[in-house]
Amino acid sequence: MTRRRVFTVLRTAAIVLVLAFLGYQLWRVRHGVGDSLRQVGWGNAILAGALASIGGIPGFFGWRLLLAGLGTRLTLPVAARVFFLAGITRYLPGGIWPAVAHAAMARPLGEPAARLAGAFVATQGLGVVAGLAVGLIALPWLVAADAIWWALLPLLVAAFLPVVAPRSLGRLLGAAQRILRRGGDGPITLPGRRTLLAVTGLLTTGWLISGLHVSVLAVALGASPAGALSVGIGGFALSTVAGIFTLVMPSGLGPREVVLGLTLATLLTGPALITLVALSRVLITVVDVVSTAVVLAVLTRIAPLTQGVAS
Repeated sequence: MTRRRVFTVLRTAAIVLVLAFLGYQLWRVRHGVGDSLRQVGWGNAILAGALASIGGIPGFFGWRLLLAGLGTRLTLPVAARVFFLAGITRYLPGGIWPAVAHAAMARPLGEPAARLAGAFVATQGLGVVAGLAVGLIALPWLVAADAIWWALLPLLVAAFLPVVAPRSLGRLLGAAQRILRRGGDGPITLPGRRTLLAVTGLLTTGWLISGLHVSVLAVALGASPAGALSVGIGGFALSTVAGIFTLVMPSGLGPREVVLGLTLATLLTGPALITLVALSRVLITVVDVVSTAVVLAVLTRIAPLTQGVAS
């Protein structure tokens, strides 16, 4: 068996393992999920799931735009395959696996591994910027409930540094190259500020759409629509950003729920709060599993990975 085939087998095995693990976790909590669905209603749950799913699309196009700005243009089907299959590895413990997966999938494309990994890392960095910016939406409601939330303001303002001073993002890419031991691929040159702003805008759009799924669930559980819109969108963004910085737990599990619960506690209490936080996690996981499975099933035959570089 050639080295290339070994990598292909290992990559496929890792994806199947993650999907099987997630499927088992969802099956294990099926009874509790059933109770939660009855509380919010199937219609609201389906709407929330659809919003969570659609919210991931702008992020995909933002990553593809950034990758093109770095010098690699992928056809749409192959870009989707790389993005979604590498992305599912975030459910493995350790935050480095998606970057490693992007680097591994660069080999059959004939592209520098550091470039694909760097595009992912840079997109994550800009995603944090966009997420914290969207978190500002929740700030007025949060500080009205407790003035301690003003402590978030300096952090939210500082988050714009990578866009204002792109060199800081370049240092992050250099660190990613060193971790992946891909310095031989040459330094990664970031695209211009206009491209970075466009990518950040797409990621911001994704945060706004994804956060609406929390708003829908919150209203269904009795929260006021105005508060649910503010804290649902902003609180979801803040909680997911907190999860990004959690490198040990898969997909930010734990810190994400804590931050989401703290923000939503200004709207809901008791069982309703627990139901919303738990159901949000389940819906996001289902969306990830289904989207990855669909991409794997549809694109495996029609878009060979070795024919994915656009002219």
